[in-house]
Parts: sequence; C-alpha cells; structure tokens
Amino acid sequence: MSNMEAGKAPIPPASVPVRRLQRQHRVLLRVCGLVLAMAFLFMRLVAGSASENVMFIAVALTVGGILIGWLCRPSGMRQDPTPPAGPSSFRQISDNLPDAVIIAGADQVLYANASAGRMLGIRNGMPATALSELRAARTQQPSLARLLLHHPCGGAFQASLSAGPVVHEGQAAERFVIRDLSELEQGRAALAASNAELQAMAGRLFSLQEDERRSISRDLHDDIGQAITAMKLAAFAAREEELAERRREDIDQIIELADSTVIRLRNLSMLLRPPQLDALGLEAALRWQAGMLFRSTPVELLLDVRTLSQRPGNEVEQACFRIAQEGLTNALRHARASQVSLLLQDAPEGGLHLRVIDDGEGFDPNGPRGLGMIVMRERAQSAGGRLRIETAPGEGTCIDLHLPCPALPH
Repeated sequence: MSNMEAGKAPIPPASVPVRRLQRQHRVLLRVCGLVLAMAFLFMRLVAGSASENVMFIAVALTVGGILIGWLCRPSGMRQDPTPPAGPSSFRQISDNLPDAVIIAGADQVLYANASAGRMLGIRNGMPATALSELRAARTQQPSLARLLLHHPCGGAFQASLSAGPVVHEGQAAERFVIRDLSELEQGRAALAASNAELQAMAGRLFSLQEDERRSISRDLHDDIGQAITAMKLAAFAAREEELAERRREDIDQIIELADSTVIRLRNLSMLLRPPQLDALGLEAALRWQAGMLFRSTPVELLLDVRTLSQRPGNEVEQACFRIAQEGLTNALRHARASQVSLLLQDAPEGGLHLRVIDDGEGFDPNGPRGLGMIVMRERAQSAGGRLRIETAPGEGTCIDLHLPCPALPH
C-alpha cells in the first residue's frame, strides 16, 4: 500500500533471501577489514621500533575492538532506522482527511476511511454494488467528476469525484476520493446573491437620487416659487393702493405668505438633514422625527430614547438616524401596525443599541427584499456596526442595530 498512485505498480519490499545475502556481504567486508588491519600491524611490528610498535598496537586494538563489536552486536539492533511505510501509516493519514477515500475491489470495498462512512455510509467489507453511482460517474468523466450525492441520513449534496486504478495489497483495485462541496456552493450562492443585491441597489440609488432631485425641484417651483410670486403681486398692489386700510391688508397678506414660505423651507431642509442632529444630537433628532411621523396617525408610539453616555461621531449619528427613520416609515406605510416602539440606549458591550419593533404584518425574510432593507444594512456596515432584522408573516418586525460609539474629537 506504499504506492497508491493510479497507474503505477507498487515497489515490492525486498524478500528475505535478498536481505540475508546483503547481511552476509556486510559481514564479509568487515572480516576483510579486520584481517587487513592485523596484517598491517604484523608488518609494522617486524619493521618498526619499540615505541612506534606500542603506539600502533594500541591503535590496532582499538580499531579491531570496534570492528569486532559491530560484527558481534545482537541481531535485534541491526534494523533499518527508517522502516518502509506500510498500510498502517496510509490508514493513519487517510483517516484524518476530510475527504472520503475508498478503495474497492471487484466484489467488495477493501478500505474506506472515516469520512467515507460519515459522508456516504460506506465501510470496509461492504459489497461493491454500493459504489455503482461513483463508478457510473467515473465512466462518464474519467478524470474529475462533479455530481450530486446523498447522505445516509437523507439529503443531497454537491461533491467532486476523483477516481483511478490502484494496487492494494497485491491486487488490482479502484481508488475513489470524494470531496464535499456544500460549503463552497453555499458561499458561491451567497456571493452571487450579494452581488445581485449590490447591482440592484446601485441602479435604484441612481433612480432615487433623480427622484429626490425632481421632488426638491417641484417643491421649490410649486410651493416656494408660487408663494414668492404671490408676495410680489401683493407688494405691487400695496404700492398702488391709496386707501390705508386696503394697503394694510395687502401688507398683512405679504407677511402671512412670507411666514408660510419660511415654514416650507424649514420643512424641506429638515427632510434633507434635521438641524437637531447637528445642534442637539441624536437623541433630540430621534424624538423630533418620531413625533413628526406619528403626530397625525392613530398608531401608538412607545418612545424610549435614553441619554447616551457620550455623543457618537457624525457617521454613526447619521447612520443610526437614517435607519431609525426608515424603520419607522416602513412600520407606518407597509406594516399596518397598531403599535410601534423605538428604543435607544447604551449597549452593554459598548457603543449604542437601537431597536424598532412593530406588531404589524411582518414579511418573509427569505423572500425578495426591498431597497430600504438593503440600504439599512449597508448603512450599518459602513459605520462599523451590525444590523439584524427579525420578522415572519403575521409576527411583526424587529430591527435591531448595534453601532460603535467612538467619542467625538475635541
């Protein structure tokens, strides 16, 4: 099992006679070395002086002792330091793999790792007919196949299959490696949905921008422009009027038109950005916005806006205000709610916590989402926060927002 690559024959381990012959060659070489050392020692004793003979005798005895000790060591010590890898090491590796590894013979499954049992319910010793689906996929795509498989407990999943021939314990077999692609496919689907949402939001934002400009232009032309024209006509009439009482009436009309024009301009400015948000902060702006939206509706408003421990930055303030504005507007226009609650407070883990809850109709969270929901989520993410929307048909809606609250720079 040391060679599991497809199409390659395994390298057989050395047989016992071959190993015995190799051991005999090593013994013979050591004996020859010992004989040569003794011959050299004898020649040196005959030709050399006494002091030199003593030194060479010591060296020869040392070398001879080392060779004799190596030659006569126990057979249990003469082992290869790196034994060849066997089937047990392969099983240890494959049992820890997340992919399913299966080796099948003609009649039965010869080996299946733990992932194969968990993923497909295939175990050692099962009949080879359990692999009919894998073999059919291999026949259609010999190199790499993507197919739909089924868990043993039910449910299908996308998988990739790699298969090929292999030799297992001396017999021809087939190797199957299966990888579960469920998480990859889910991530790909989520990415595609997110890209579609971003493209839809980009198109809708452009149209909304044009609609907003058109609305501001219409308000300026129809309301403000007509009021200024009326004031101009009243001023001409007052200038030509001879009677003081009629002149006073014209002047009073001018003053009344001027007051109403100022109110219209203030309302238009507040729609673009409420001055309370800059002058008084987020808490006052939310109280004002909620009061303006619910002052002429029968829907009950439960307002719980608490003073924050510190004022957040401009980006966080604007994101929180716009998300609360969108949530309250949606509750009035679409939810058909009888009660809406707004909560603003410090979050226990730091930052601020906003919650908008209504008892209206709710909606399917897995269904198509409007642009308002997408924009709220994008606002929260751009400010470094997180937004959670809990809803169900007939169960109302809860918009839960957490935003960081860094202190304003001095």
